[in-house]
Amino acid sequence: MLNFQCSMFNWLHPPTNLTWSCRSGALGLVMPSVEDQQRRKRVGRQFGDAHWGRNIFKLYSLNCTNRQLSYSENLGLLMRKKAAFRKKVRTLMIIAICWTVFACISFISQYFFVYDLIAMKRVSGSLSFWNEFVGTLVFGMFGGLITGWLLVFKLSSRYRKRSFAFGIINAWFIFIIAYVGLAIAGLFTIDFVYNSFVGDFSFALSKSVDNVLFNIFSPSFFINVFLFGLLVSVTQFMLQVSDKFGPGILWKFITGKYYHPRQEERIFMFLDLRSSTTIAEKMNSKKFFGLLKEIYNDITEPILNSQGEIYQYVGDEVVVSWPSDIGLAEENCFQCFFRIQQALELRKQYYNQQYDLSPSFKAGLHIGEATVGEIGVIKKDIVYSGDVLNTTSRIQGECNNHNVNLLLSSALLERMQLNDEYQQIALGEIALKGKKEKVLLYTIKAG
Repeated sequence: MLNFQCSMFNWLHPPTNLTWSCRSGALGLVMPSVEDQQRRKRVGRQFGDAHWGRNIFKLYSLNCTNRQLSYSENLGLLMRKKAAFRKKVRTLMIIAICWTVFACISFISQYFFVYDLIAMKRVSGSLSFWNEFVGTLVFGMFGGLITGWLLVFKLSSRYRKRSFAFGIINAWFIFIIAYVGLAIAGLFTIDFVYNSFVGDFSFALSKSVDNVLFNIFSPSFFINVFLFGLLVSVTQFMLQVSDKFGPGILWKFITGKYYHPRQEERIFMFLDLRSSTTIAEKMNSKKFFGLLKEIYNDITEPILNSQGEIYQYVGDEVVVSWPSDIGLAEENCFQCFFRIQQALELRKQYYNQQYDLSPSFKAGLHIGEATVGEIGVIKKDIVYSGDVLNTTSRIQGECNNHNVNLLLSSALLERMQLNDEYQQIALGEIALKGKKEKVLLYTIKAG
């Protein structure tokens, strides 16, 4: 039976543990031990107040599992969500800084254009630099923060499942509506309040409407709408390009980190859809492609939550990679597989209804040195090469022979620190295809 467990909410809010049965809808209450209550207090002090606890409850309210989560697992869930939140905040700050720089450059350009006109006596008057500059600085910063918050925190999951064009045009359209609406409301409110003190209601209303119409039909208003609408579209485009390459990969391209090949110790996981050939034979290619697309959408979040990098999609196979330190931390590399299976389990009913099947993966995991660098002229990409990839692929290919879903090498298992909740089953030294030396393989099952 699958149990709905209120994860970190349980740890942060004594006195009860809540267990929700997804099948029966029953809610069970269990009194925690003294040790559990002490742990909750420590976690509460470390990660904030009750408001943060409520957010964690919201984040993990869909955490379905077939066993009671341990304290370390709950803490791990919280740490992964905090890491994902920090990445989003970092992206938000980059957007805010870029918007501020753009606004300042735009203002300086306009200022010196007007300054030159005054110097040539084409126009008369004066223009204060610092007052206007500070206002532009504040506008750029707040505009970037608000736009970034919407695009990164509210709309990113929606746009990830749509086309590039949809995300860019939709973001532009939302900005235009919001910008014009706020401008009209702001101008009307301010002018109406001011004129209410110097005249009656009809006078204030007439003056306010005239002021709004004068401002929104001025050339400068249209120019600002166009420029900042374009900036919103460019921001969304860059976010989608970043998603296309994967988190952090675009920055590596920009900085040229892998322009010259370098050696890195990495962990690779080769994921292969079970019975994919049989599934493909039962449906047309278009429907099978739609199935793969939906599956890949569902497994993306578990991979990102495990801090994995999606290296390649190869038909019905996915290659995920981690720097060794990140992959070993909290057993991200092998926990990723269980999270993927859990995500697919939550969507099992949907897949049964739409495709008459329950998708699942088999996976092979290995660690080793890989050479990584940019390759290609027209279509550049960051490519990994080395024996570690070939070995990982061969390990994954042994899953069917041993009737297991997960296999990993002893080289990787020796570097991990698994607790007693996981059962390690040695399958012996296996001769992998194309390899001279045998490799000791293990499978892991949750206790």
